[in-house]
Amino acid sequence: MIFRVMAVSVFLLVFFVFGVKAEQGGVSFWRNDVTLTCPENGTWFQLSTQLHMGKTYVFKYERPINVYCVYETFDQFESEITKKTFFYVKGRVCETCYEVDGVYLGGAIFADVIMTTTLMAFIYNFAKKGSAASPSGGRASDIQSSDYQELNPRSVSQATYSAVSRRK
Repeated sequence: MIFRVMAVSVFLLVFFVFGVKAEQGGVSFWRNDVTLTCPENGTWFQLSTQLHMGKTYVFKYERPINVYCVYETFDQFESEITKKTFFYVKGRVCETCYEVDGVYLGGAIFADVIMTTTLMAFIYNFAKKGSAASPSGGRASDIQSSDYQELNPRSVSQATYSAVSRRK
C-alpha cells in the first residue's frame, strides 16, 4: 500500500514539475460577446474562410463555433514556425447575464463569515453580561412569593375578559 502511495506521489511530482506549458490563448464571455485570444498576432479562420487578423477575435455568440488562429513564432533555434491554435466555443449567453469572478465571490463569503462571527461574539458577550445580574442564576423559583396580594373582588373590572373562574 505504501509503495502505491509513493508511486502516485512521484508521478504527480514529475507531472507538475516537467509538465508541458500550453500556448497562451483564451476564451472569455461577456453577455452576448465572445472574445478569443491567440497566443500571437495571427489570422483567424473558420474552415478555410478568413475571418479576422489580429491577436483577438470578438464576435456575437449565436451557436457553437469552431475557429483557429494561424500565427508565426520562433523555436529554440530562432527559425520561424507556423503554428495553429484551435478554438471550439460552445456555451450559453444572455444579454442581462453577469460573470461573477471567483475572487469576488470568495471575498464576499469570507467577509460574511467574519461579520457573522463578530456579531455572534458581540451577542454572546452582551447576553453573558445581562444574565449575570440575576441572583438565582437565571432560573425562576418554584416557591410563590408573598410580595403579591390578591385582587379585591370589588375593584376587579367587569369587562368581557376580566372574569376569572376560582375553584377552591
